[in-house]
Amino acid sequence: MSRQLRLAYVLNHGDSLRRWDEAGLLRAQSTLVRAFQAQGLRVSLISFGGRDEQDYQSQLPGIKILCNGMGLPPKLYARRIHQLHARQLLNCDLVETADASAIVPALRIAWAWQIPLVYKFLFVLSSLRRRTMPNDNQLIAHYESLEKRGLQTAKLVIGPTKETLDELTALHPPPHAKTTALPSFVDTDRFCPIPQEKQYDLIYVGRLTKVKNLGALLEAVERRKRTIAIIGGELPHRQGGAYDDEAALKARFGDLDGRISWLGRMKQDDLPPYFNQARAFIICSHSEGSPRALFEAMACGLPVICSNVPEMKYRVNHKINGYLCGTDTDSIASAIKTVLTQPELMKTLGTNARQYALEQFSLPQLARREYELLREVAQRHPVASAPKRLAQYLFRQNDQNTKG
Repeated sequence: MSRQLRLAYVLNHGDSLRRWDEAGLLRAQSTLVRAFQAQGLRVSLISFGGRDEQDYQSQLPGIKILCNGMGLPPKLYARRIHQLHARQLLNCDLVETADASAIVPALRIAWAWQIPLVYKFLFVLSSLRRRTMPNDNQLIAHYESLEKRGLQTAKLVIGPTKETLDELTALHPPPHAKTTALPSFVDTDRFCPIPQEKQYDLIYVGRLTKVKNLGALLEAVERRKRTIAIIGGELPHRQGGAYDDEAALKARFGDLDGRISWLGRMKQDDLPPYFNQARAFIICSHSEGSPRALFEAMACGLPVICSNVPEMKYRVNHKINGYLCGTDTDSIASAIKTVLTQPELMKTLGTNARQYALEQFSLPQLARREYELLREVAQRHPVASAPKRLAQYLFRQNDQNTKG
């Protein structure tokens, strides 16, 4: 294509730039969008936030922010995005999901304006819910339906690993679309080894929820008499929810006589020094999606200790670039002892982790690879003129109304 590609990038259901900012993810996520722009993409960012999303325009120069300016309920907005932003979407060549929960508006955009859909996901939602909410059959079936529709419609499917793609396609009929694995990116210039005095034996970064298995982790820390920094917590709008475990953990463990440092939520920009103040990173979840904190810790050259669950063992080669363990207290305690008492092993794991991060998660490399994939899709599935697609949409709508 001779002109710049135009991409509609759909944030997750209910997500917004303000929530990115609250979670300390704005810089990282906007860096990804700007990297797309640098490759030659003209990006329209579709957010569930209100008019105040425009406050972030100065941080995203050249990127069109499309938001819920009418303040509609999120479900209604998701169903009407293709109509509310029709003028901008008719000028797009592709629509891409930020993750699987963005699939509903993305499917509607693809159907309405005949734009090729790129279905990107970080984890298989139906499998995750089946593990964490096994009795909620209605929700599991809902996610299975969305995944199936995404696979049937998409012209390109992007997952974090080949194994995760295989997991998705094993649950549903194999897609006709091309599938490819692209991991989450890490800013390896910011997340890098920094000489600092070690303040903690271990560091954990993430949500304080039951699926993260922090009870067993802190029992292991208590048993081994180690120190740990806990960074994370639920966002204000989610506190008190079914998965909020922060209060229970603090009531159960306190600070273990000063061995637990509850540091709270932090913006991503503030994390590198804390990673470098720890001797090792640890995450022992029952289930994971695409754990950014793990990749950031590896980029900082930390030895990492991870539970041997599919999403992490795909990335961590046991005793090579990390150390795998079970999710029970005994296994976690044994892994902590093994890693922290063997300096040569720690050095090997940390060096290999940093090299792996540079090879796998570097943003310029990943952005270029994704741009080439998007360009290929646009060339294989060129869109018709905007007037023609608008006329076809109005005809289909009239036909539906007539049949109704």
